[in-house]
Amino acid sequence: MPTPHQILGPYFPVATKPAARADLTTIEGRKGHAEGEVIEVRGRVLNRDGMPVEGAKLVIWQANCFGRYRHPNDTNTAPVDENFDGFAEIVSGCDGTYRIKTVKPGAYPAGPDWTRPPHVHFEVVGKFERLITQMYFAGERLNTSDRFLASASDPELLIAAPVPDTGGVGSSRIWRFDIVLDRG
Repeated sequence: MPTPHQILGPYFPVATKPAARADLTTIEGRKGHAEGEVIEVRGRVLNRDGMPVEGAKLVIWQANCFGRYRHPNDTNTAPVDENFDGFAEIVSGCDGTYRIKTVKPGAYPAGPDWTRPPHVHFEVVGKFERLITQMYFAGERLNTSDRFLASASDPELLIAAPVPDTGGVGSSRIWRFDIVLDRG
């Protein structure tokens, strides 16, 4: 099944260019590191037949660990993390794989009676199509009440699965999120 479309969202970055690297926990030219739980998101970009999509462009953006986007319209009073832009562009490998190192985003208020669960935005441009979607984290209490997740044609396809801990020293928590494009 193709990965469901989601809204682009109001906080697509406007002030910076995406980092052309898979590590969002640092900003080039700065000594500090992003605050929060370091995670890794891994997956594959595939077509509907399960074939890898090589060279797919993935643009990723997200809130920081406090639930704040680095965007001029974000009125959330949560702190800005000066060491986190939360915006990158990467390309899938010959086997369709991609990997990003980031921090787990925080939940944030989206209205007087609605809090968005932690999620990561993806724009994926394959050979034949463009997909805008969001990745959610398994086990998040707020997933069940999120209006955008509930509106998806198959919400389960937007939930990243945790990868069992290998117990390595300094290893980050790993989440798996495969993206399926209709035609690739």
